[in-house]
Amino acid sequence: MRTLRFAAALAAAASVPLLATPAHAEPAIGLDRTAVKPGQTVTVRLTGFAPGNLLVELCGNQARRGTADCAVAASASTYAGEGKATAVMLNVAKPPVGCPCVIAVRPVTGGAARTVPIKVAGVPTLSAAERPAASAAGGTRRLSATAVSVRGGGLLDGWLGGAADRTLRVTLRNEGTTPLTDVPLSLTMGRGPDPADLVTAPALGTLDPGQERTYDIPFTLGAPAFGRYTVRGEIGGLDEPIAFTAHTAGYPWALPLLGALLVPLPLAARRRRPRPRPASAARQPRGMNENVAANIAWWTRARGHTPEALADALTVATGRPYTAADLPPATPACSFDADTLEAVSTFLGIPLPALLLPAPAGAQDEDARLTPRAGTGPPSSLPT
Repeated sequence: MRTLRFAAALAAAASVPLLATPAHAEPAIGLDRTAVKPGQTVTVRLTGFAPGNLLVELCGNQARRGTADCAVAASASTYAGEGKATAVMLNVAKPPVGCPCVIAVRPVTGGAARTVPIKVAGVPTLSAAERPAASAAGGTRRLSATAVSVRGGGLLDGWLGGAADRTLRVTLRNEGTTPLTDVPLSLTMGRGPDPADLVTAPALGTLDPGQERTYDIPFTLGAPAFGRYTVRGEIGGLDEPIAFTAHTAGYPWALPLLGALLVPLPLAARRRRPRPRPASAARQPRGMNENVAANIAWWTRARGHTPEALADALTVATGRPYTAADLPPATPACSFDADTLEAVSTFLGIPLPALLLPAPAGAQDEDARLTPRAGTGPPSSLPT
């Protein structure tokens, strides 16, 4: 009897349909108001969009012709993170054509726009016969970035680990057949290949067909400014959106020097004094690059590695080919950027300042530079 009841319960459970798993959320646009006047602002809330920079515009004609129907000069941009909602405030301006009006959101890199209707006071509504078709846009809207660079980074810029000022210089040329007025430029900056920190971009003004103009755009590397940075620009409102990148680096070079000066005197006194050297063997003081080379060689041997192993690690970490001939002791001076120095310190398992502080006593000699000797200790008595 119990067996029959158990079987009946199983049959009843099997007859209950499984709950459907909710599908991935579609991109959605929310507005804090559905009727606006020119000069007001509207808050646009975005959910479900793929990660990346988004362009937000107020358009007439249901945005049937793309940005040709939109108030490009009043557009806004924002960044959508993975699985995160975002919001942006859009200044309301009259679109170049009549309504039906919409808020259009599209990836800066191109793609179909998502729209939501909005009423704009003072903008007439076009009849179906009056609405320009998509094929009526006329002319080509093409732009190219002919030169991109980052300027700045002098000796005293960010020398103590603070913020560092830079200037992005980009030259744009109108390659199309129609004037381009204030096409939307989106700029991001940050470490790594996919920067996400927004940079305030200027209005680009009007570029006539064939005209070229250079823009200097200041930005700041937030404190602590250290490592390699990528600046990425994206321009929409074109037949084919364009993107460009530039790179810069920052390194607080004064911090290791201050650390060397602040080594406690009792600790420094315990270090073994180097044996006197004959006057004939005296050398000129080493420069920074020579000091870095001496420290790299010392730490490579101290950690039980070979120059070949270090070269392989740097090739993988930086994407640039290295051989043992590029490293000490084969090379007596190393001119490395901040990224390479960071990769060296990571491979050797030491703090990066250890490569910049004064090298161990006797490290000017080939043997001493390669073999840690009792009593010399690591550079500037940094902990191992």
